[in-house]
Amino acid sequence: MESIDKDYLKNEIENFKSQFCPYGYLDIQKAVADAIASGHDGDWAFEQVEQFSESCETKIANIDPCYVVMDSILQIARNEIEEISGFDLQNDAGFDVYGNFMGSTYLYKDEDVEKLKAVLSEHPLSLGSLSDSAKYFLSEIEIDVEELINMED
Repeated sequence: MESIDKDYLKNEIENFKSQFCPYGYLDIQKAVADAIASGHDGDWAFEQVEQFSESCETKIANIDPCYVVMDSILQIARNEIEEISGFDLQNDAGFDVYGNFMGSTYLYKDEDVEKLKAVLSEHPLSLGSLSDSAKYFLSEIEIDVEELINMED
């Protein structure tokens, strides 16, 4: 058997691996870091991407994992906040996710944040029951849940 150039082999192995996971390290890092910061883990992040892939009938390779994880967190927060206040983050305000892999971010206007703060301040006792996901989302849009809870004191 002929000797194989080690650099060539290394490149071919990377190409092979990228067929399984086409995302860059920083994209994966952001998706998993957001999952962890919101009380989940890497397995949860992958499950969200898998479910999104299935529901859209799209290959995982064509999906932005950062967008999917951030949108999953937004939907958790949306459901919990609507349950305690009747306020819908996407219908009563314009909260959304801008997907751009590691550059993904939450989209909102300052007036959306102010409106949400006003609604949440009417329910300080319920805010303590919010999940880590909902609290993480709120922190990402610069709302301090503890401050709102302590307003009641």
